Amino acid sequence: MSKNETGHAKNIANANLLCSHIADLGSKYNPSNPKLLLANLQNIYNSAFTSQEAVNNSVAPYSLAVDNREKLFTPVSKKITKLRKMYKATEGVFQAQLEDFMTIARKLKGVRKVKPVATTDTEEEQKQNSVSQMGYDLRTNNYDQLISLLQNTPNYNPNETEYQVATLQQEKNQMLQATQAVADTFIPLNAARSLRNNTVYNSEDNLVDVFNKAKDYLFTILESNSPEYKAISRIKFKTR
Repeated sequence: MSKNETGHAKNIANANLLCSHIADLGSKYNPSNPKLLLANLQNIYNSAFTSQEAVNNSVAPYSLAVDNREKLFTPVSKKITKLRKMYKATEGVFQAQLEDFMTIARKLKGVRKVKPVATTDTEEEQKQNSVSQMGYDLRTNNYDQLISLLQNTPNYNPNETEYQVATLQQEKNQMLQATQAVADTFIPLNAARSLRNNTVYNSEDNLVDVFNKAKDYLFTILESNSPEYKAISRIKFKTR
């Protein structure tokens, strides 16, 4: 679980912990605000816990899809270097064709992986994923252009299977499938995160706000030097 996801889980776990402390107080805990009643707090916690479980169950398929895509794309740069040599060794290939090859090759090698910034903003998560998808889509498109160049070079017909057009086309199809798998698994993950973020942070009666209010009420009925007060003061609910 990422550091960001751990933060969400900590807020939810702390909600359960605060509910336990409140339950131990019994009738002493008697807020006039119905939203702070233990039953309501427990309902908020249960909803948040369920929504976090949905996120957890969606993370693994997405992570595996991302890893698989990276595994496919990582060797491309080295392969392009060897392909250039194979292309240069092809009978009848002249300088202008080599320059066309290198123009496409530079585009393929020039895309750098950017690590997304952790966020609880669903729109930002969608934006980061969209940028990443576009990067891989462009690389696949450039790979397709390179294949087309080789395919239309009359004497390009290497004996080595890994450099043959049919092999390159198969690799391109695998790239397309891998990128589509990332998109397909991101959709349920993004939906689960959106629901979780709404429950924990964004709704009118979100977990962080309501449980912080419950703490405020608790501090009015507990002595500041009491063990209960000190224990509850250590329970934190953070927006980030």
